[in-house]
Amino acid sequence: MKHPHGKAWKPPEFLRRWYRLYVIAAGILALAWLLFRSGTKPSRIVYPCQQAALSTAATAFGLTLVGAIVAIRRRLSVRWLTPVGIVLGGLGLMAVVGTSSHQQPPLAYPGPLLDPPADYRAQVFSRVDCPQDPLGDRFVCVEDLIEMLGAQGIKLHRSDTVSLTAGPDGIIAADDVVVIKINYQWPDRGGTNTDLLRGLIRRIVDHPDSFTGEIVVAENTQFNSADNFDRSANNAQDITLSPRDVVLHFRAMRHLVSHYAWTDIRYQSVDEYSTGDMNDGYVVYPYDSQLQGRVSYPKFQTTFGTRISLKEGIWDDVAGYDRQRLKLINVPVLKSHHATYGATALVKHYMGVVTRELSTNSHSAIRYGVLGATIGEIQPADLNILDAIWVNGNPNDGPWTSYAAATRRDELVASLDPVAADLWAVKRILIPTFLDNGYTPPWPYPSADPDDPTSSFRTYLDASMNHILAAGYSVTNNVDRIDEIALGPPGEASDPTGTGAPFTIAKGPVGYGLSWSSPFRGGPVDEYELYRTNLAGSVPECETTLGSGTSAILATLPGGHGFLVVGRNASGDGSPGRNSQGHDRPIAQDTSVCP
Repeated sequence: MKHPHGKAWKPPEFLRRWYRLYVIAAGILALAWLLFRSGTKPSRIVYPCQQAALSTAATAFGLTLVGAIVAIRRRLSVRWLTPVGIVLGGLGLMAVVGTSSHQQPPLAYPGPLLDPPADYRAQVFSRVDCPQDPLGDRFVCVEDLIEMLGAQGIKLHRSDTVSLTAGPDGIIAADDVVVIKINYQWPDRGGTNTDLLRGLIRRIVDHPDSFTGEIVVAENTQFNSADNFDRSANNAQDITLSPRDVVLHFRAMRHLVSHYAWTDIRYQSVDEYSTGDMNDGYVVYPYDSQLQGRVSYPKFQTTFGTRISLKEGIWDDVAGYDRQRLKLINVPVLKSHHATYGATALVKHYMGVVTRELSTNSHSAIRYGVLGATIGEIQPADLNILDAIWVNGNPNDGPWTSYAAATRRDELVASLDPVAADLWAVKRILIPTFLDNGYTPPWPYPSADPDDPTSSFRTYLDASMNHILAAGYSVTNNVDRIDEIALGPPGEASDPTGTGAPFTIAKGPVGYGLSWSSPFRGGPVDEYELYRTNLAGSVPECETTLGSGTSAILATLPGGHGFLVVGRNASGDGSPGRNSQGHDRPIAQDTSVCP
């Protein structure tokens, strides 16, 4: 806050004194609630309300002190769990509060400070003013973002067919296994936007070489249930659209799309497949005193039988690991994290990759860089897309984000550098949203201030950065080394191969891969349909509907026929091809057209 004459305003001593008393009182009440509700049943500590109380108490009295009290609660006499006992215990806490660490900033990263190569520059792509409504299973904003990336040489698809979004150095090959890590720990606006998720999967399967690979939507919701990825309160235009609905949508088109709740294996300690351990679970590293925790990552078998180690790659009993075919796309929500770490975005999202069980101490170790160490160990995501369509723009709230508490920004951010993107997004989106919502600095503890190296956000971000750099990957927290790419939107959602690309059919291991493009004329397509015709040139007959995308996998196709893809929309049907004289073929009668 600024004084009218431009000098920094400093609150008077009596206000600071009242604030300290407020913090102490809030801590006592939070600790009382924690002890009273947990009682002698430790498992209750994972409930969301208990997590919030633990965070508040830790802020007031220090995490170490509160942890010790909670750890011995089973030994507390029952009389000390009465209201009178709790109040007396709170008064005792006030006597030692002067020596607690709540006024101290988080400990800084203790290791060597590293820098990326001198010529390194990060690119952060920003797409603003996203159209709010999806177009079928497409999402215009992610379409445009992928094209913006492609214009800078970062192609989504790896293919010999060169286009705006495809090329030999592209990210995803036609037979790759793609893990999409989403937010789903919290309902309402706390999870990844499912319109965005659906649009991203649509673009992946619209591969110019016909996508025959596999996609897994994954998350570890930790102490919250994953609810089979099928809650009724989701983050989308239609809030009933769950991640499970998205998965089933593409499964119905015979794409190999599934979901996996790492939540269910967070207590299972396992070894790598190469040791003969075929069980699902977490590979956990030895305790690291510098991290004050343990690195961990999941290995698991998908619905379709594919065995994945998030570090080593795809496992085959004969060939061993294939790391090249495993791709990771990181898709979190930008939001305030008043519970502990100030702000959460791409790096903090890896808390849903690791387990906080199995003595990893992972959540507390975030401030020391355990998530950065994890990123360095399994290698950074192949693409980061930060969901800022709805954000939590309240510095006193989060990471849980109700519908009422969320602020609509209609923005997406993408980058290959998660540290640079986090710094940029908090500075350019989250803090301005705080201000727009009427909150002014100084920001409450834990602070999301991206310009203060001692803030809770910067503490864990900088520590993570150093561990990523130590692993040999280039990232930066220097805003002067970040190039913002904010080109005007390329226009309407387009096909990866461009309008007019040929219709192809390729035989694959799980069926026939079909790939086509939108028509030259006839307006936007609502749905494509596949027609078959015998080689004598008879009137085409319906084979099946193909959905609104430009690729599909069919288990079987009849032999001795030609095939046509026809686009339909609300204005009328397109033509089912042309004959040898160049005239449109007649449209089949109602009894034979696709329903």
